[in-house]
Amino acid sequence: MRHAVAAALALVACGSPADPPPEPEVCDEGSQSASLTPVDRRIIGDAAAYPADGELRARDAQLATSQRERREVAWATVAKVLDGIPLDEPLPSLHGAAELPRFSTWYDLDDVRRVFHRAYGALTTAEKEARTPISPSALDQAFGWNVTSVDELPNWPRERYLAYVDAIEDASEVAGLGGLSRVVYSPAAARHMVASYPDVLACRDSGPPPAQEIGPSEEVELARVPVDVESCSATAVGSFAVLADETLRAVLEEGEGGVLRAVAGEQSCRAAAGEVCEIEGPATVMVAAEAGGEPLSSVVAITVESRHPKWAGCLAAPFPLDAAIVKADYRRADLELQLPAYATTASALTARLAGDASWEVPDAMADPSPAQIHTLTLPNGLHFRLAGLHVMTKELDHWVWITLWWSPEPDDDFGADRPASIAALGGPWGHYKMCVVTAFEEGDREPGGGFEQTHPTLAAALAAVHSGQGAPTWCSNPYLEEGHGNAATNCIGCHQHGGTGLPSEQILTFPERGRTSLRNNFPTDYSWAIDAGDRLGQLFADEELYWLGPR
Repeated sequence: MRHAVAAALALVACGSPADPPPEPEVCDEGSQSASLTPVDRRIIGDAAAYPADGELRARDAQLATSQRERREVAWATVAKVLDGIPLDEPLPSLHGAAELPRFSTWYDLDDVRRVFHRAYGALTTAEKEARTPISPSALDQAFGWNVTSVDELPNWPRERYLAYVDAIEDASEVAGLGGLSRVVYSPAAARHMVASYPDVLACRDSGPPPAQEIGPSEEVELARVPVDVESCSATAVGSFAVLADETLRAVLEEGEGGVLRAVAGEQSCRAAAGEVCEIEGPATVMVAAEAGGEPLSSVVAITVESRHPKWAGCLAAPFPLDAAIVKADYRRADLELQLPAYATTASALTARLAGDASWEVPDAMADPSPAQIHTLTLPNGLHFRLAGLHVMTKELDHWVWITLWWSPEPDDDFGADRPASIAALGGPWGHYKMCVVTAFEEGDREPGGGFEQTHPTLAAALAAVHSGQGAPTWCSNPYLEEGHGNAATNCIGCHQHGGTGLPSEQILTFPERGRTSLRNNFPTDYSWAIDAGDRLGQLFADEELYWLGPR
């Protein structure tokens, strides 16, 4: 077993500032956490990108009015987040290619700490004092270095690393490579937060903006896509929805002889490398890169000029399209510990919401096997179960909010419409139920979402939490939403206050348990990671203090 060869490991480069003391979680709390270490990052390889749907924004209003379509999109998103990604390092003790769920390859707090220490430390003193943004190429270098950073640790010689790899013997130990991180970030999400460090620090100095604010137009990154095109060929970059008050701009960053094309109905644009293609919305824009007589290796940068009020005042811009964030709840599976289980039938939800609307008291206790629940083993030999999972993706301006929870009766109510794509993932993923919201207000006039004939238990459960068309939406996870009132929430209502410092206890006292829209701007674009949870703002401030001393 690999815990026999694992030992204490420094998680940051020598000289990096120490971890700040933990603070209470905002909105929800987890049970266990453990970092994704440099040695495990080397085995996993780089984080796998989230394959975002560039056309989903065009369906925003449609999703808000249809529970059925909303759930179809959510299950498809879940399938992408859980899809198996092969490890970079072969494992001699296992037969066949080992893989992890996509989200388990994503960056955690310690990845971000290592990357930021590397990239920020490479700035000159003058650049640090001016809070100069880190260049895209420097970010590329820092994230690339992170994958092999264990090679620079003197207490991890090659022999020890190979012994660690050889000792990984079963699927639960492979799952443990991803760590037990409370929150993980897709590559685009992590990169955006590191790139936003000057704005995060400025906001710490001045405080967050007010809830209602009018701001100037701004150009925000939608996607940044590497392309490799054979000579005299073309490669599709993707299709992207732009709204009526937006302009899409696409640039092929470099590559002699390369050409960028953008097409949307009767609108089209053709531009050489370094030149800008513009398409006015509303439109769905198809973008492609073409090579001339020589192969083309470059990057296509796609931005949108938006004339909305200023959105993310404490970040460089809103998160890009392929940003995704996952929040997990892991529970110990040792010492004969059982897992609380929750009923989400119509009658059970009606009774729970009629009380203090909390998940404090479970409906039963269970002891699921690894075949029934995602289970992992850490290097120290401890075993854990994945009880619940929040998934948020930036494919919509206000994000897509999905939550999964384990159930001993997985095929009823919120699991009744689980598609074959989830079953095809194998293992325990068929034992998780799901709910989703994409807006503050419920736009579906049908309480049961139209599932009465096909999935009656789902229709009944949806009706039990349906407060009426135009009333607040509902989506709550029994394992992740703690505290009185949190069983009657909807994710988006709490996260709109990300970056404001408001505690969950106060948010839950707002009308409708905080589910209604109260802001027209969102300081950290709905993310709590900057000033709560992982507290990345404090990480950036500590790093600045370490290098420059008090400002």
